[in-house]
Parts: sequence; structure tokens; C-alpha cells
Amino acid sequence: MRLRYTLKGIEATNALGNCLSMVLEPGNLFLLSGDLGAGKTSLTKATASGLGIEEKEVTSPSFTIIHEHLNGRLPLIHVDLYRLGPHADITEIGLEDYFDGKNVVIIEWAEYLKDPLVKKALKIDLSFINEQSREVCLTGKAKIWRERLLLLDDCMKAFVDFRPVVTHK
Repeated sequence: MRLRYTLKGIEATNALGNCLSMVLEPGNLFLLSGDLGAGKTSLTKATASGLGIEEKEVTSPSFTIIHEHLNGRLPLIHVDLYRLGPHADITEIGLEDYFDGKNVVIIEWAEYLKDPLVKKALKIDLSFINEQSREVCLTGKAKIWRERLLLLDDCMKAFVDFRPVVTHK
């Protein structure tokens, strides 16, 4: 299943992050892709906030690669593969240790992974429309994401500026 939204401003990104946090369960994986500055870290901050993690605690882990946020409703592992570049190997950085079914893992620059882990992940692609607006496409191929994306869409419909495009695959 696939959802598309136009996010107009940071408020819309925050709404999406909060809605995402409501459908999260332990073991979930988000793969974020998009150009530099497209809003990957902003979306992660908003999702973390929805989990009860202070937004100011969430920064881009570009230099440390992995940040752990263990004080929310669910433990959040925030990963940034930008510095590793194409063909990042999750075993080299110890990322596979976090796939224990207890954590929510959000990976920025997921297109750099050798193994994209797409079977069970929610793939989130952000792209620029203009300086204030972004298009986001959320794709969940695993059966678990169908119901959750419908719940997410219901949450997003509460915000007036959203015109979702739902694609069932």
C-alpha cells in the first residue's frame, strides 16, 4: 500500500510525524530517503516527539551514525547513513543489533543500504516541491502496514491541507 501527501510547511511535517508515532510498534523500521534538506530529520524529530521524546534531544546523527533515544513510549534508534555513502553495510556499524524486535529504528539516507530491508519496513521518500512544501510517499509492502497506513491516513485527514493519494498494491 502507498500513501502520498503534500506537506506544506513544518506544521504539516510535524502532523505526519505525530500520526506516524501513533501507529508504531516495537520492531518497526522506517527507511527515509530524499535529497539533503528534504525534511528527513524534521520528520524524525516529529515522530520522536509523538513518542514522548523531547524534540530538542533529536539531532542528525551524521557524525556519530547512530543515536539512541530510550526515554519515550518506545525506544527509538535514529540512524544517518549519509557519511557512509552508497553501499553502507549495517553489520560494520552494528546496526543489526538494534533489530531485536524491541526498538523502533529510523534510518535516514536508507538508499545507501546494501540490503534495503524493504520487506518489513515502511519506506518514506521525501522530495522538494518548493522551499516550503514537500511531497512524501509512504510505501509499506508488508501486510502489517496496510492497516497501519489506513489508520495513519485517518489521522492525517484531520488536517485540512492534506489531499492523500492512496494506492493499493
